[in-house]
Amino acid sequence: MFFFLISSLCISFSATAHIPTNPSQCFCFSSSTQKKKKMSDHNPYPNFNILSTDVSERILSLLPIPNLIRASSVCKSWHSIISTPSFSSLTRALQNRHPWFFLFGLHNTNSKKNQSFAFDPVSNSWFQLPATQESPGGCFIGANGYFFTTTPRFSYCKILKMFWRVTAPLSFSRINPLVGVFYDEESCNSASGLEADMPKFIVVGGVRFIGGLVDIEDRLAVEIYDPNSDSWELFPPLPADFPSGNSSQNLSSALFKGRFYVFGIYSCFISSFDLKNHVWSEVQTLRPPGVIFSFLIACQDMLVLAGMCNAPHGPSFNLWKIDQNSMEFSEIAIMPHNFLYGLVDSEEDDKFASLKCVGLGNLIYVFNEEYHKKYPACVCEIDSQSGKCSWKRVPQLPSPVNKFHKVISFCSMVSLHDILSHEEEDIGHVEVISD
Repeated sequence: MFFFLISSLCISFSATAHIPTNPSQCFCFSSSTQKKKKMSDHNPYPNFNILSTDVSERILSLLPIPNLIRASSVCKSWHSIISTPSFSSLTRALQNRHPWFFLFGLHNTNSKKNQSFAFDPVSNSWFQLPATQESPGGCFIGANGYFFTTTPRFSYCKILKMFWRVTAPLSFSRINPLVGVFYDEESCNSASGLEADMPKFIVVGGVRFIGGLVDIEDRLAVEIYDPNSDSWELFPPLPADFPSGNSSQNLSSALFKGRFYVFGIYSCFISSFDLKNHVWSEVQTLRPPGVIFSFLIACQDMLVLAGMCNAPHGPSFNLWKIDQNSMEFSEIAIMPHNFLYGLVDSEEDDKFASLKCVGLGNLIYVFNEEYHKKYPACVCEIDSQSGKCSWKRVPQLPSPVNKFHKVISFCSMVSLHDILSHEEEDIGHVEVISD
């Protein structure tokens, strides 16, 4: 009975709510001011009436977010269940294993050509996000759960909210730094009201920005922002082994077990900043045989290195599990050959140079940041129990897709509460749009 109801709900929402079943459809977050349909008091699925609230809650929690959004508008009883904090907590475990993939395309000369998309791996669907409101600055960056600008003032907003907050100024204004989002015991136990649940932000590296000019010679201190006091604290800069002027264009980062790891995409240098003791570890080199370039990713219970290799049998994209203590590596997966060549133009000499990689939870996304084939992507899921890796293609972005001068991408957990809440800065409802 339990699984029959789950299947019935999924089928019903796919049929009646037009949940996308092919890449030519996606969801669009529309204006919250649009007219709302009146919610019914009647539950259209009478079998649910015989179930307790706890059982109904459990069944609904297994649905993908797009189905839950539709379900919350079906009747008052379902809306009541889905909109409770306890229900959000129940769905969090599934969401934490399956982070969303965000892709933002920026056009240098015409902001109207900017586009924003988010991919939900559970429903295998793309969401089209609204155009971002004017932020207080430039140098747009994304990290887990937040967007940031770093110049001329540092500002941030939650994903899907687009309500920007300007912080106290950085001690060293900079462009293209690495930015991390983390919680510590003090911020978690704070009793300062609204900001009590806010994380801290760490800013590492980047290029100094002074009066519209850049200074690549200055080694910039690490800065950590505390939202409770609206203040920045300075700490030692990246070790000298990392050349000054290093930025997010040639560095990748990963937050893992209380450390902020910085890794050279091409140099393969690695060091970590202890978020409690505020010191850098010794710099080491992490370069598996044949690696051309690679990215460091923090998955749920392991560090993963993902990179392009010149292997004896030809080019390959590999994943390695990294031991946090010894920095030893062991191969865990190789992307299927047809998937790899589906991401690139096989006639180009440097066809793999534009491949990028981001990840979180149990998922690692690999994509092409060039316009070729409209920014194609694939994803690898690492089973948390067996460690087995499985690859699949991500559906194409919904047309039309503009050509961008810069693509910003990252992974983030998405809260159902953030989507369904009706606060003033929220994004509104979800609509289906077809190609």
